Amino acid sequence: MKYLSIILLILLALGGSVARGQKESLTAAEIINQHLSAVGGKDVLMKLKSRVALGTVKKENEAEGELAIFSEIPNHVSANYRFEKYDWKLRYDGAKAIFLPPISRKLYVITEKYQQMLASGLMFNSITLSNFLTEGESTGIKFEAKGIKKLHGRSAYVVEVKRGKGEAMRLYFDAESFMWVRTDYGKATLSKQLGGFTNDITSHAEDETEIDFYIETSDFRVVDGVKLPFQFVQVVTYPILQQKVVGTITGTIKSYAHNLPIDPQSFQ
Repeated sequence: MKYLSIILLILLALGGSVARGQKESLTAAEIINQHLSAVGGKDVLMKLKSRVALGTVKKENEAEGELAIFSEIPNHVSANYRFEKYDWKLRYDGAKAIFLPPISRKLYVITEKYQQMLASGLMFNSITLSNFLTEGESTGIKFEAKGIKKLHGRSAYVVEVKRGKGEAMRLYFDAESFMWVRTDYGKATLSKQLGGFTNDITSHAEDETEIDFYIETSDFRVVDGVKLPFQFVQVVTYPILQQKVVGTITGTIKSYAHNLPIDPQSFQ
């Protein structure tokens, strides 16, 4: 009886290992297809041509500000944050990325990073992300599975996304629900600076900080037949933050709307 129990334990362990190995061996296409199915299916997603997300955003110890995110296929996106002292605007019209208000040339790496993020089509839960995933590699993007990683104690499939010579980015999909829960946009190195959100910035240290840019999403609910996140956490840096060099802001989506006409000026 003792030996039988040991054999059963070994078989269970081997079975668990096989199951884990099968999950880890999913291809990028299989992970993306599972995600598309989990959020509502390709047929539903392909009917959506634009998306408007309205909500609030919290930065440091300020009161909540207004948030509006507009997106339109194939790759137009606009995010508007209304903070206490200024409005932060990120826009991409398919050709040019805009970061407003303009900041010091000393912080060009931040501007460049956000331009890359906007042009990638992978920023926020925009309609452009859904479009790229439904269209697959026909859009010129290459997808490659990178195994499973832990994210806040839960397993997530990692899919690397690369277009042309641009920097590779990574999408994370919860291993159970297949919801999109994070995007890694790569790193940037920022010298530690202090000052206001103006072009008059004085350097107070030569130290450098390497920053991992990412957005994480949660609180998924069904809207128009599609599961969408109603919470996100986004890494931001000085000068958007005033109290430290790098940190996060938290966004809460109050409502989504689809297939509304969006003024082209919103992306310019």
